[in-house]
Amino acid sequence: MKRSFLLPLAFFHLLLVPCLVNADISVTMKLDRKEATPLDSIRMIVNVSGTRSSDSQPILNALESFSVTQGGTSSRLEIINGKINAGIDYTYFIQPKKTGTFRIGPAEVTVEGRIFRSNTVTLTIAEQPQSPGVDRGPLFLSAGLSPTKVYAEEQAIYTLKLYLQTKVSDISLDLPEIDHITFKQLGKPIEYKSLYNSKTYQVLEVRYALMPSRQGNYTIGPARMRLTVFQPRRRSRRSLFDDPFFSFSSGKPTTLASQPLELKVSPLPKEQRPAGFSGLVGTFQMKSKLEPSEIKAGESATLTVVLSGRGNVNRIPDLKFPELNHIKVYADQPVLQIEPDDKGIEGSKTMKWALVPEREGLYEIPPLTVSFFDTKNHQYRVIKTSPLAISVLPGEEKQVRASAAIGRGNAVEGSSKQAVKELGRDILPVHTSINDLGTGFLVRPGGLFFWVATLAPVLVYALAFCRIRFRRKSVSMLAETKAKKAARTFVKKCRHGEPPSSHLAAAISEYLNERFGLTLGSLTPDEAVEILRSRGVSLDTAHRFRAVLRKLEDAVYTGKGHESCDIGEDIARLIKQIEKEIR
Repeated sequence: MKRSFLLPLAFFHLLLVPCLVNADISVTMKLDRKEATPLDSIRMIVNVSGTRSSDSQPILNALESFSVTQGGTSSRLEIINGKINAGIDYTYFIQPKKTGTFRIGPAEVTVEGRIFRSNTVTLTIAEQPQSPGVDRGPLFLSAGLSPTKVYAEEQAIYTLKLYLQTKVSDISLDLPEIDHITFKQLGKPIEYKSLYNSKTYQVLEVRYALMPSRQGNYTIGPARMRLTVFQPRRRSRRSLFDDPFFSFSSGKPTTLASQPLELKVSPLPKEQRPAGFSGLVGTFQMKSKLEPSEIKAGESATLTVVLSGRGNVNRIPDLKFPELNHIKVYADQPVLQIEPDDKGIEGSKTMKWALVPEREGLYEIPPLTVSFFDTKNHQYRVIKTSPLAISVLPGEEKQVRASAAIGRGNAVEGSSKQAVKELGRDILPVHTSINDLGTGFLVRPGGLFFWVATLAPVLVYALAFCRIRFRRKSVSMLAETKAKKAARTFVKKCRHGEPPSSHLAAAISEYLNERFGLTLGSLTPDEAVEILRSRGVSLDTAHRFRAVLRKLEDAVYTGKGHESCDIGEDIARLIKQIEKEIR
């Protein structure tokens, strides 16, 4: 009984006198493995013993070659053989950016103004070549390119496939950045089941049109996919918590990378290149029509030309219509339509001209031509519209002259006045004298009743309108003022020189809390994306905001949080863009 009483007393004493636990403070850094590949996510734990709190987050040194994601913080309190020990565990997940042997650390932790340093750890990152016969596990990313040899401005299909046998969420993709090569997504990602090495996988596939602008040999680097992987918790023995209600999964941030690919880009041949080459590369065709083909002088006909095909359709030129004698030509604004599909990018440009002949006769419409490089036949081609003609009849000259004669007052044969006939009477009587009207109740202008009846509805409406506006403003004015002030405050902080990364990260968290009425402490990049997307911010702007947060996060965790940061102006412009998109 006495021992059971002393145990709560010990806990109470521990809470009141925390300095007793701070007598012997140490910091230890641990990795869950010593060797890994660029496709692996390594768990790193910074263990602080002897205290239950620190002045700030640990500073992680020598992590420039890794992407760092915070995994969470947990505190502990242990009593072993009557000895009390307290500590904090900071969990991180690091993703290697390149191969090699790296010495990581030390981690620096500040407690009550004193800095404590951890040990250093060594991690080796080596490439692990994959072959079709090798088991690649329950989760991997594969890339494909077709064809691998193209001409400049010819499109190739870049396909990414995520093979998975486990539950994932929060998927984001970073495509390789290569000079003179652009990526255009082809439709939405598709999902299906497939077999790989006799195993069934759920496959998420997304395709891109890859367009090189210059010749050369290119290496398409790995595409990186960030996602959260859920793994069931394992228990060593059965307990009350083995009930399915408590059998939830824990999420682990993971980054996957695809294999690099090679692309050879050949220049367009100079031989037999037509004069005035348009720059189009692919397969194209042209159609034309003239409506109507027979009109009168002074009327208009419409010539429509549609140039369509598959290739670099954004370079379809605006065709020039030649000048014609006795025909006025009015060009309409061309309309370009681009429609990506699973085979690449196709599109069309519709061009229209209004033709107004001034004289009668038969006019031939000269054909319009355009040149392009045919990637299927590996040669230049010139296509033209079909020959068209327009027949012009005499205009309405006689009728115009007759109308003019009438306007001058000249008589026209056959014209005569007709007597007015009464076709019927109105249902209501038509009063021909003011005496027919009775003397009823009159509201005389200028009297009291006149002004009351006239102004009362206006005054009632104005009072009701002002009351409603005042009530709405009184409720929302405070929130709107606070939200607008948050953006202005943040922009001012960014423009005061080059603030440190840690100050910018804290300012962003403060901005989000003030702007959206939140009370968040720490904020992960993925949580920030969810907040912005729920407020109507576009996906591209939200991803740019996440990239900025990750850059600041890497700087803080790698010990550069106190150094000045040169992206303050970029963040300020990004915040202004977010303010425009918020609904």
